[in-house]
Amino acid sequence: RQQNTQRFYLGHDDDILCLAIHPLKDYVATGQVGRDSSIHIWDTETIKPLSVLKGYHQYGVCAVDFSADGKRLASVGIDDNHTIVLWDWKKGEKLSAVRGSKDKIFVVKINPYMPDKLITVGIKHMKFWRRAGGGLIGRKGCIGALGRTDTMMCAVYGWTEEMAFSGTSTGDVCIWRDVFLIKTVKAHDGPVFSMHALEKGFVTGGKDGVVALWDDTFERCLKTYAIKRAALAPGSKGLLLEDNPSIRAISLGHGHILVGTKNGEILEVDKSGPITLLVQGHMEGEVWGLATHPHLPICATVSDDKTLRIWDLSPSHCMLAVRKLKKGGRCCCFSPDGKALAVGLNDGSFLIVNADTLEDLVSFQHRKDVISEIRFSPGAGKYLAVASCENFVDIYNVMSSKRVGICKGASSYITHMDWDVRGKLLQVNTGAKEQLFFEAPRGKKQTIPSLEVRK
Repeated sequence: RQQNTQRFYLGHDDDILCLAIHPLKDYVATGQVGRDSSIHIWDTETIKPLSVLKGYHQYGVCAVDFSADGKRLASVGIDDNHTIVLWDWKKGEKLSAVRGSKDKIFVVKINPYMPDKLITVGIKHMKFWRRAGGGLIGRKGCIGALGRTDTMMCAVYGWTEEMAFSGTSTGDVCIWRDVFLIKTVKAHDGPVFSMHALEKGFVTGGKDGVVALWDDTFERCLKTYAIKRAALAPGSKGLLLEDNPSIRAISLGHGHILVGTKNGEILEVDKSGPITLLVQGHMEGEVWGLATHPHLPICATVSDDKTLRIWDLSPSHCMLAVRKLKKGGRCCCFSPDGKALAVGLNDGSFLIVNADTLEDLVSFQHRKDVISEIRFSPGAGKYLAVASCENFVDIYNVMSSKRVGICKGASSYITHMDWDVRGKLLQVNTGAKEQLFFEAPRGKKQTIPSLEVRK
């Protein structure tokens, strides 16, 4: 945390959909998507796997949870029946399995006092399970006169074995005793995405960007924390993209509340109020565009999430600037003097911004498909080559802001391009694995023998 560095477990080979931390905090269980998908339990110090569980979830694993004694692990699959499996994870053995529900299940929780009991929550789904031999017997939550079962987003056990709490998509917290709903409390505007039990009381987080602290019966809301730029502690690194981001995850660490947001941020909330930004990254979508500054230790990234960001590569590793774009982007490039930054967008337009303020200098649109690569010519950076998935490279004169050439002849979308040191020749790779050459700035196609290319 002090150095702002990260370490990675690299044992998975496809997207990771869920994660649970062992009660002793030294092991982590992660579940992945894919055919014959696996759950890995690994050590946080050595970052080596201790156990890999396979063979029961055909398409992927969407939820995992350790028992309070750490010996068992429950998992939920993304198959049609959302199969629930209870494991003795050290031996790699399945203890019980059962069909969960036709609709999606979001969370599984093992009862901390009774490791043979668990709950699952999901779309119009709240179920209480107990282990019986090789199976699990499930009972739906009884809502009585309160109408239909809401969609449940999160759940947690309370201070006794029969108490459980769940957060709904409409902003309520449901209080359960055994399998009976005894009360609902309005907690958030919009879905309650996360909840966590504290030593005394509970903490919840919602789409409204608010973290709420509750007493141990959910009778009273003791305090709310709005995740806002104004609430950040004075020494906080980085920048919040927006106020009140949707809160997706809550955890505890060193007496602080840790909050994960939809915008890829992890924040630390001190109970007395100040909020520190610990980690941030891009949001949904893919990150393809990356450019390093010609002489400063910073880089720019652009993503499908419609943001352009500047990062400090040393020593703080934090985000220095960010701006929202009208569309997502897949490429960016600094000018040779580092003063301008060109960004290619997914709608066929591109813009050049001031590298310090990120304010627009110029923007153009001559194409309709994704701009896949963008490059300033070396030296004075007089020309800008802009490649699109329409198989063309457009060349612009940066000074006069005019298109001066079009490179035609590629039989597929452009993947990469590179200027020669004189800024007179452009080398282009395409999705059809072609290697083409164009004279700049007019864009006339050149045929160069492979021996010459090597030179």
